Amino acid sequence: MAAALSAKKRFSELLPGEDAGRYITLLERESAPGGVLRQCVHRGFGLIRFSEDLTGIEYMNRFTGPFAGSGIRFLPDTAALEVFPDRTLLAVGPGIGRRRLSFDHLILASGCYERSFQSLTAAGTRPSGIYTAGEAQYLINCCHAEIGERAVILGSGDMGQILARRMVLEGKKVLAVVEQNSVCGGLLKNRRDCLEQNRIPVLLSSTIVSVHGEGRLEGVTVRNIRTGEETRMACDTLICAVGLIPERRILKGLLRDGTLPDWVTLCGNCRSVHKIVDSVTLQAEEAGAAAAERIVSYRFSEIHRG
Repeated sequence: MAAALSAKKRFSELLPGEDAGRYITLLERESAPGGVLRQCVHRGFGLIRFSEDLTGIEYMNRFTGPFAGSGIRFLPDTAALEVFPDRTLLAVGPGIGRRRLSFDHLILASGCYERSFQSLTAAGTRPSGIYTAGEAQYLINCCHAEIGERAVILGSGDMGQILARRMVLEGKKVLAVVEQNSVCGGLLKNRRDCLEQNRIPVLLSSTIVSVHGEGRLEGVTVRNIRTGEETRMACDTLICAVGLIPERRILKGLLRDGTLPDWVTLCGNCRSVHKIVDSVTLQAEEAGAAAAERIVSYRFSEIHRG
């Protein structure tokens, strides 16, 4: 939304009197805009962009209102499947069916996907009760679901810490946050507000080596990496916050010697993982304005040559 609104503003400046919104289309695979912010009920957003301490939802709403009235074409429930070298992309959605859409410039703001517990080497079964941090957050905050009573969190980054606090606020027991490194991850503010304030134990230099249970998770075995000591912890929920991978898979057909064409811009977490959403927004606004300038310059040169 930030990139699209910024692009519209720059189009309006460069092409006064024109309906700038018609030059922009935003594809969204979900039914509503906002991305992961829709499930972020905690504060810590907007300190840089708005000089306010907002929840993720409040931060999102600073953009959804202006976006809704912008005249920018919005295609919800629409997935982009692949981008081709002829500046078209294959998309599928209820509003367009299955179609190749052409464009002059592509801004990819697809964020990240989570590294799953299945990508790790822990032994044992894969019973229910194992979630990524994003899944757990969505189920608790958006679906108001009960995901378990006794939880272990794997990964002490910001998401792991925030989910640990959220479980406590839901009245659940967090047995420990398990971290393979020798120091706790994430922002110091989150460590204080989420872990220390709620007295949640952190097991450093440790990892989960096996899970137990058939139909439902019954426990995990935690190993201290330095000493080799193992401890079995009885739990019914394991939340994994073990890393994010930038989502760029639809661009795989464009790479030439590891380089993308100059008509593709990556912004936000699909470019690199950001610690705060404010920096994502600022980068997106720069990308939107730059794309508008590039398109107008290209179109003007085409007319001049013609």
